[in-house]
Order: sequence, then structure tokens, then C-alpha cells
Amino acid sequence: MQVPVRSCLEWIEEYKPGRMVKGAIKLSSNENPLGPSPRAIREIVKSIEEGTLNLSLYPWEGEEEELRDEILRYIGFGTRMKKENIAVGAGVDGVLDTLVKMFIESGNEAIIPVPTFSLYESLVKIAGGIPRYVKRERGEEHFNIPVKRLTATCNEKTKIIFISSPNNPTGNCVPVDRMRDLIESVPGVMVVIDEAYVEFADSSLVNLVTEYDNVLVLRTFSKAFGLAGLRVGYAVIPEWLANHYKKVSMPFSVNSVAITAAIAALRDKEHLRRSVELVQHERQFLIENLQRFFKVYPSEANFVFVDVSPAKSYEVYDALMKRGIIVRDCSTFRGAGDSFIRITVGTREQNEKVVEALN
Repeated sequence: MQVPVRSCLEWIEEYKPGRMVKGAIKLSSNENPLGPSPRAIREIVKSIEEGTLNLSLYPWEGEEEELRDEILRYIGFGTRMKKENIAVGAGVDGVLDTLVKMFIESGNEAIIPVPTFSLYESLVKIAGGIPRYVKRERGEEHFNIPVKRLTATCNEKTKIIFISSPNNPTGNCVPVDRMRDLIESVPGVMVVIDEAYVEFADSSLVNLVTEYDNVLVLRTFSKAFGLAGLRVGYAVIPEWLANHYKKVSMPFSVNSVAITAAIAALRDKEHLRRSVELVQHERQFLIENLQRFFKVYPSEANFVFVDVSPAKSYEVYDALMKRGIIVRDCSTFRGAGDSFIRITVGTREQNEKVVEALN
């Protein structure tokens, strides 16, 4: 006899990552076209060979401390931040899972401006919470957050508002003044700012963590640092949250190999510089060439958001797949509609093939 699972699972959709097909050009998951830092690879091999990275042992607490120190140096806050302000996890997904468990219990609500990353919704439902969706404002150049409608949707049950900046899949950042308006309007609600793609943008909202107790910022090593396969993420959190995070997070959630690679990647500033410059340059190439055929929205991430109407997104997705190019059909994003695709910025050779295929 089968044992009944939780009833909420009936309403949760399985997360569908970007498809992978052997031999195809994969531009569906926003990965780094240059791959990981060579220094990170060398450090992993060296540490294993020298025995300093012992895979038979659980990760040493000192290794995570070293990673948090490097993150602090990378963020550049100096004495204004402490290691207690840095919380690490198995990718942004792992950090998000912990944070939702901290704030959401049965009957609580979370507000999600859509379209955006679908995992927010799933994690809230798994925790027994109720997601509330607010459509982003679609303009000629952006999909901005509607502050007044977001605050009007809040009530005594609201615990979290999720804001992705740059937003996945639309690619736009939230202006700091608009974010301040939101944070100050909801003092009893935790505003979670997801900056997974911030390295490719011109600005960050991470300074807001030093100004407000109800805001935190998520970051990842999966995108600009090219370590998606190792699953390392972190959050910059108010200091008062640190002990709560430790109580809820799974022990040893970030493995020793991932910690070693993340530290080395942070120290390899040249690889990060090359990765960001390639994306910013090639992103402009894609925008300039694709906007001859479609509406292409400005992007501060490592992908472009393209309206292929009057065609349907699945039609364009299928046509590109037949030519060995995989992009993201954004009809799976709540609130996105059925005419958008998302294209990860690749190398010049890959991007030329995309432009040729869509011509």
C-alpha cells in the first residue's frame, strides 16, 4: 500500500531546467561560456593530490570560514560587514530553501512579481505557504516591479517578497530608489533580493543590507564564476538572522570540493573579468542583430529576452532545436505569455549561429 504524500504536492510543478542534448549548442541555462576558472580546477586537483582536500572527511568548519572571508573581501564592505552577515548554501537554491523554511509556515503568504524564477513559488508551497502573484509592469524597455501594487497585496500573513534583480527571465534590474520605496513600505516583511546575475550588471542593491533589517541579498557562483556543477551560493543577511540561519540550514550543505573551488574562483579576478567582458560584449551583439527581426529587451544579465510574436515561443524553440540550438521557451514562466524565448549569451561563434538561425 502506498503511503500518502503531503497534499500540497498536488499543486506543485516539477522544476524544469534548460534542456540538454548531446552535440547541441546549449543556450538555455545561463551558464558561463568560458567555463570555470582554470585556477579553481588546478586548486581542486592540487589539494586532492597533496592530501589537504580529504574526500573521506566532512567539510572542515575552517574551510567555510575562509570562503566567507573571501566573499567579504569580494563584496568590499570592509569593517561594515562581518562573517555573520554571510550565509552559504548549496547554490542559491539551497540558500532559498533555508530562508523559506525560516519565514514561511502553514498559512503564511509570499508575494512574487511575475514573470520570474519559478523556484520561489515551489518552495513557498512546499513550506505550506501561499504564493501571491503580482504582474510586473511591462514597458517598452523593462519589466519593472509595481511598488504600490506589491505593498497593497501585503497583509498580516505576508512574510516574504521575492525580487530578482537582474530578473530572470526579463533581464532588467530594479532601480535602487524603487527598491527603497518597497522596503520602507513593508517594514514587517522580509524582502529577498536575488542577484544571481549581478556580475553582468552595472549596479547592485547589496548595500541595502547595511541600511535595513528586513532585506537580504542572494548571490551565486553558478553564473559569472562558472561553477554551476558544484552548487555554491550565498546570502548577505542582516546580522540578527545569522543564528536562525544556522539552526535551519542542513549541516555540511556545501561540500569540500565546492568550497575549495569557490575560494579559488574569487581569487581569480582575471577569469571573472574576461567572463563578464565577454558576456557584455556578446550580449550587445545579440541585441543589435536580433532586434532587426524581433522585439529584444535590454538586459543586464547573461541572457536576452526576446518577443518572437506573432510566432509562438514553442514554435521558435522547436525550429532552433532542429538546427542544434537549445534556448528557453519562456511559456513555462508564470505570467510570461506564449511568445517569449530566453537566449543565454554564448561565444561569438555560437551567437552568430543563433542570429543566422533566426534570420
